[in-house]
Amino acid sequence: MFNLSEIMQSAQGGQAIPNLAKQFGLTQEQAESAINALLPAFSVGLQNQAQNMGSLSQIIGAMLGGQHATTFDDPNAHLNQQTMSAGNNVLGQLFGPGQATSAIAQQVSRATGINPGILMAMMPVIASMLMSGLFKSASNQGLGGLLGQLASGAFGGAAGTAPAGQAPGQPGGGVLGNILSNVVGNMMHAQPGGTASAPQPGTGSPGMPGMNPAMQAGLDVLTGMFKSGAQAQSAHVSAMQDILNAYMRGASGKTS
Repeated sequence: MFNLSEIMQSAQGGQAIPNLAKQFGLTQEQAESAINALLPAFSVGLQNQAQNMGSLSQIIGAMLGGQHATTFDDPNAHLNQQTMSAGNNVLGQLFGPGQATSAIAQQVSRATGINPGILMAMMPVIASMLMSGLFKSASNQGLGGLLGQLASGAFGGAAGTAPAGQAPGQPGGGVLGNILSNVVGNMMHAQPGGTASAPQPGTGSPGMPGMNPAMQAGLDVLTGMFKSGAQAQSAHVSAMQDILNAYMRGASGKTS
């Protein structure tokens, strides 16, 4: 299973860190330090979103939407304004409205000595790379159909509910529906008698009403990828958690 650090290390043929260093005028050591210090924030943001199926479906919808399709592989993808805009949208989904992104950059600047303006410019590129890499990693592990099912909440209706005229539990139409049908079929035929293997103990990921054990196990694998895997001081990680907790509470209070 890939974590966020491994995704960044393997992005763009293993050259993502040197490419980011060149793009933002940093040494390779500075770029790696910046990424390692930023990843705990992305990890906390993703894990926060994973606590709610509706929020998780929006993140997965971003993975499937196509805006980040080439960022993991193409070193020039950041030059595309659409990709940058999509990366900023991901930041908004993960960190909420307001000044949370700026506060994260300030905290990482204190930890690394890198100008917070540079970090702010890097964050949408990293966000897009992570979305692209998470999608590729999940697809390579046979979870493409699960992503399609979960993202149905992002494209209208609650996750786990069937569109009008479609029987509950029946895969949707189109490409995503075909992927889902194939993946779930493979899961069910992997065990004698067509029964799905029992999942491992849950990791705190949400469930859907009527989700079968194989799909719940797949969801646990997916949310397990949200771990940062980056080496960071515990005080820095705690500071990231405090920033996001404070800003998300503030955003919630404004909308209540």
